[in-house]
Amino acid sequence: MAPPSPPPVYVPETGDWQYPAAPVPAPRPRSRAVLAAGVAVAVLAAGSVGAWMVWGGGKNGKDPVAGPPASVSSTPTSEPPSSEPPSASPSDTSTPMDDIPPPGYHGVEDPQGFTIAVPEGWNRTESDQGVFYNAPDGLSLVQVFVVKEAGLTPYEALRGASEDGRANKPGYEELSLERVTGEPGAPADSAELVYAYDRAGGRRKVVDRAFTGPDGTHYAILAAGPETSWPKQREILRVALDYFHPATP
Repeated sequence: MAPPSPPPVYVPETGDWQYPAAPVPAPRPRSRAVLAAGVAVAVLAAGSVGAWMVWGGGKNGKDPVAGPPASVSSTPTSEPPSSEPPSASPSDTSTPMDDIPPPGYHGVEDPQGFTIAVPEGWNRTESDQGVFYNAPDGLSLVQVFVVKEAGLTPYEALRGASEDGRANKPGYEELSLERVTGEPGAPADSAELVYAYDRAGGRRKVVDRAFTGPDGTHYAILAAGPETSWPKQREILRVALDYFHPATP
């Protein structure tokens, strides 16, 4: 309800009555509901921007874009023959484990369904040669792939990989190829190949483990890095194997 208007005032100089202007009512305060709605809109807008920054693609083509993972299928040729990184694919997702990996490592649940532990800060990529976890400096990696050739035992697969290395890798040297026996928790048919070869940036040393998983799939996991960093590769592979669990069929 508006307040009453003040009475007119007689002005002797002019002989007129002066009627003061009616007071302007004060603006009504906005209701809490309206204010709350405004806050909600602002929060939703901020969330949309954040989501675009994570999943959207920028005009420069450098922003990450979510997409389906490629399939894991490879012949036992071990690792990429060149220093070029495989094509990028969705990043790994940290996952809790019953047993916590040692300091400097973290468990991941890979988009391909398996779980594994890799060094902190390593980035996931994927190609037709398998799944890779790459060190930030690009000099070291962990590779996981599935051997699809029928009738090959893990030992035979690694022997074939070594023969391929002699033919295609400069300065290739097979350091050891043996069946793994007496190692707690290792599948009975496990085999291991250690080799070195020359590549851009220096000589590389690799340890490659092949085995049949509990799901019946023939896996190979290797750790590669500069020869000067050995035996760090063996430690990285040991942690990866300790926390490797294949996808459940």
